[in-house]
Amino acid sequence: MKQCRDTYYILVVEDTGTKELIGCATLLVEQKFIHSAGTRGRVEDVVVHSEYRGRQLGKLLVETLTLLGKLVDCYKMSLECKPENVKFYETFGYAPDGQLFMVQRYKD
Repeated sequence: MKQCRDTYYILVVEDTGTKELIGCATLLVEQKFIHSAGTRGRVEDVVVHSEYRGRQLGKLLVETLTLLGKLVDCYKMSLECKPENVKFYETFGYAPDGQLFMVQRYKD
């Protein structure tokens, strides 16, 4: 990641009392050939420890990454999520675009 400067932005949330990591999220910024070699942002790995859910930490992480995507001049931001999380991400302006996300797994 050090060699890919300005590509990965990783946010972490720490419980300062316990010094435990309780949340994290990643913005992956990739340069594309389309849009005049513009940059596209991907929100990935948004996770909040189960004991800390309901405290707006996921909201803080997604809002921060979304703002960061604008600041680094991404022409668009995207993410993949489970159907039960669509409404959560819609509150930040994300919308389904009808594309099908496919995966091929080699390990669990």
